[in-house]
Amino acid sequence: MSILLILYIIFGIYLIFYCSYLSFTLIVGTFYKKKVDDSYNTPNDDRWLIFIPAYKADHVLIKSLEAINTYAPLVKFKIVVLFQETSEDIIKEANNYEITMLNQSFSSEKGNTYIQALKYFNEWLKKDEMIKEFSPTYLVLLDKDNCVGEHFFSELLKFRNVGYEYIQGRRSALNLGESVGHYDEISERLNDVSLRNYKCALGWNPELTGSGFIISMDFFINGIDHLSLNNPGMDKNLFLEWILGDKKPKGIYAREAILYEEKTADIEVLKQQRSRWFAEQYMTAFQFLPRLLKQIFLKLDIEALDYLISIFRPPRSILMLITPLLSLLELLFFRTYYLLTISFLVLLIGGIVFILGNGLSHSFSNLIIRLPHIIMSNLYSLLSIFSGKAKGNFIHTERNKE
Repeated sequence: MSILLILYIIFGIYLIFYCSYLSFTLIVGTFYKKKVDDSYNTPNDDRWLIFIPAYKADHVLIKSLEAINTYAPLVKFKIVVLFQETSEDIIKEANNYEITMLNQSFSSEKGNTYIQALKYFNEWLKKDEMIKEFSPTYLVLLDKDNCVGEHFFSELLKFRNVGYEYIQGRRSALNLGESVGHYDEISERLNDVSLRNYKCALGWNPELTGSGFIISMDFFINGIDHLSLNNPGMDKNLFLEWILGDKKPKGIYAREAILYEEKTADIEVLKQQRSRWFAEQYMTAFQFLPRLLKQIFLKLDIEALDYLISIFRPPRSILMLITPLLSLLELLFFRTYYLLTISFLVLLIGGIVFILGNGLSHSFSNLIIRLPHIIMSNLYSLLSIFSGKAKGNFIHTERNKE
C-alpha cells in the first residue's frame, strides 16, 4: 500500500467522521424543541443583575436600555453598564435611565481587554455596598448592541421557574443587509442548532455564546475568577470552567428568548471577527485539553468527550467548501474507496435538513454567490491565528458607520 493511499484513507476517515458528526448535530438540533408552559411566567424570589459591558458604545446602547425598560422582567432587577472609551454624549443620554454606571479603560498590554473588564466588574461586585444590599442571585449578560425582544425576559423566567440555573437565549439579526450579513445570521443559527439545541436534546448544557444568557451569580463569579487574560475570547473558556467544575449548572437553550443585535455586514469586519473566534477555539482547545481528558477518563463524562470532539473540529465553512471540491476530484481521478464522496453526501443531507428545517432558504440564496469569497476570508482568518498576534488580544468587531 503506497504512502499516498494511506494518507488518503486517514484523511478520508477523518473527513467522514467530522461530516457525520456535524450532520448528526444538525439533524438532532433541528428537530429538538423544548418549551415551558406560559403558566410558569410568574414572579419569583430571584434578583437579577443585568450587566452590559459597553466598549465604544453608540446610540444602539440607548435602544438596548429602552428595550430593557419596555420589556422589563417580572422579578426585581438592576442594570449596571461598564463604559469603556465611550463619548460623554452617550454616557449622559444613558444616565436618563435607571442604571448604575461604571467607567474604566483597559490596556491590551495586560491581555484580553474584555476579560479585564469582566474581572474588574467581578471585583466591584464583591465590594460594592449597593450590590451587597441588593444581593443579586442571577446575572444577565448583554452586549452593548443587544436589544431584547418582547419575550426575552419572560422566557428566561419560565425556565428559571422550572429549576434551570443557566439559560442561553437566542441572538437574531437587527439588520441582514448584504450577503455577509446573511452569512453571519446563518452561522449564528448553525451554532444554535449544533452547539446548543443538539446538546440540550442529549441532556447536556448548551454552549455559551457571547451574550444573551442568565447564570447563577456563584457560577458567574467563580468562572470569571478563573479566566485567563491570554485567551483572545471569553465564552468557550468560561463555559469550560462551568462544565469541568465540581458541580455543573443545570442549563438549557431557550430558543424563544430572542434578542436582536447588529450583524456583521462588511467582509473586513467579518475577517476580524472570525480571527478572534478561530483563535479562541483552538487556543482554548489546547489549554483545556488536559482537564478535558481527565474529566473523560476519570469521570467517564460523555459531555466532556462531545465537547472535545466539537472544539477540535475543522472550521465548518471551510469544511463545506473543500468537501464538495475534494469529492469532485475523487470522482474524476481517484475512484477507489469514495471516502471523500461519502463525506460530501453525509454533509449534504445535514445541510439540507438544517437550511429547510430552520427556514433559512432565503438567507442562503442571498449569500450563495459570495460564499466562496467569504469562506476564503475565513481561511485567511484561520491562518492568521498562527502569527501569534491573537494571544491575549480581544478583537472588538466594530461595525463600519455609514
